[in-house]
Amino acid sequence: MIVVVASRYDESAREIVAQWASHEAVLLTCEDLSAAGWQHRLFDSSASKAVVGGCIVAESQIRGVLVRRPWIFEQELLHIAAPDREYVLAEMNSFLVSWLSHLPCRVLNRPAGTCLCGPNWRPQQWVQAAAQAGIKVHPMRWRVPFAKKKTPTAEPRPESSVEVTVVGDQCVGNADNSCAASARRLAAIAGTELLQVRFATVEGALCFQEANPIANLKNAEVANAVCDFLLSN
Repeated sequence: MIVVVASRYDESAREIVAQWASHEAVLLTCEDLSAAGWQHRLFDSSASKAVVGGCIVAESQIRGVLVRRPWIFEQELLHIAAPDREYVLAEMNSFLVSWLSHLPCRVLNRPAGTCLCGPNWRPQQWVQAAAQAGIKVHPMRWRVPFAKKKTPTAEPRPESSVEVTVVGDQCVGNADNSCAASARRLAAIAGTELLQVRFATVEGALCFQEANPIANLKNAEVANAVCDFLLSN
């Protein structure tokens, strides 16, 4: 069984669950976290159970987990009484952090801090990590509102871009070996096994543009690589 942790409103998650039906893929939503049947035993995974798609399953039945959300949002908890939603939300997120961190199967990506799917980094942090990985970065500029500027500086526009997705040790995308190696180094620094990285050509030089731990699964090659990785344990 493959478990996809996502919102019921995530169209890509619903599509990938249908695509992986032959592998018994199931969507785990916040409604499952409110159902009776969970048993999370930190030191005895053989006795642990989860509620997935409304059904109680032994943790040992789960071969891999794909996490497609940074956290649960209060607006999703329509099945919880309004006065209790803030408390329930905090409990659900804390529980998922613990559960995903201790699963013995493959998980893409495991929580980092309070974020369920890896580092919740801002663009500035990704740029800093890219520079640390030896990737060329273009200077980024932020303007303070209402600041007085005599001559506004125009941001250089990318001339072209290329995207590569790191899935474990594999890189998927139409990028050269240099970009693939750079993306792997960035994923290693971020501590993620699934990372979508975009490079852009700016003023004739290939530079880091952005990174996202939630990959685009509408790309069939990426989706297949993710599925193979989750089932390879």
